[in-house]
Amino acid sequence: MKIALALSGGGARCLAQLGYIEVLRQQLGIEIVALSGSSGGAIAAAFLAAGYASSEILAILQKFPFHKIRFNLHRGTLFCHERLYEKLQALGITTFEACNVPLFVTLTDYETSQVRYIHSGDLARAVLASSALLPLFCPIEIDGRRYIDGGIKDNLPLTPLQNLPYFKLAINVNPPDVSRFKRSFLGNYKRACYMMLNANIEASIPLADRYVVIEGCQNFGILERRSFATIYELGKRQALEDLQMWEEICSKNS
Repeated sequence: MKIALALSGGGARCLAQLGYIEVLRQQLGIEIVALSGSSGGAIAAAFLAAGYASSEILAILQKFPFHKIRFNLHRGTLFCHERLYEKLQALGITTFEACNVPLFVTLTDYETSQVRYIHSGDLARAVLASSALLPLFCPIEIDGRRYIDGGIKDNLPLTPLQNLPYFKLAINVNPPDVSRFKRSFLGNYKRACYMMLNANIEASIPLADRYVVIEGCQNFGILERRSFATIYELGKRQALEDLQMWEEICSKNS
């Protein structure tokens, strides 16, 4: 069965998407023929489009030189992550044209707040721009314009996949239930952020043939590097629980 896959943003939680996809590929032979991603989901999508298996991406990210992202006040942001550009290129994240399947990366224009789905040119810069979450990371310039995190405008980017004649799977790794957050300053801040994210994706959900929310991801922050393997296993476990559902879907769409 061939699918077009949309991956939400979510930082480290996006490892769960890769675990979920690993099971579908290994157990059912599902083939990804198009990809779309925002923020952390754009990173995962870029590696998948470059031909990496999910387990390979996990291994790469566990050893990835995130230490190169250093505290660097830069016009109202805390970090500048452009130092990762050369590393991404060395890993094969070079251009959209070099990808094995069509890939769309979601960006937000820093000046106009407009969403943009790009599918050609410099993939490494696009991935960095799509994950440039304000006010943590500085905007990334592409062709003379500055861009920031794509998830700000579309955190479940199914729109660029709509005209493709394939089954559309969307995977969200952000908590839909915000009631768990404490009534504290930090808790209320998180509650407000996820309320906005959830509103952001509401229009996208009906565009998917299957919408999946990976449970348990709400227990992890977007920057939890030490939990990469645990988060990955969350995705695998849920995919195994969903396997009968996917067997039925495959039989209907083969």
